[in-house]
Amino acid sequence: MAEHAPRRCCLGWDFSTQQVKVVAVDAELNVFYEESVHFDRDLPEFGNTEVYTGRLEPSRH
Repeated sequence: MAEHAPRRCCLGWDFSTQQVKVVAVDAELNVFYEESVHFDRDLPEFGNTEVYTGRLEPSRH
């Protein structure tokens, strides 16, 4: 199996109310990995379709 030289990289995370996203870039800022989890689409078993609008009752999409 061929050995790979170590590569300096950085991960960027984006946490929002509708998804979590991660992006990996190398030292030259080239994106070499990107992945996301959309809560409604990828985790429907949790029934997470509510959005807080500042009212007492959540609204549904």
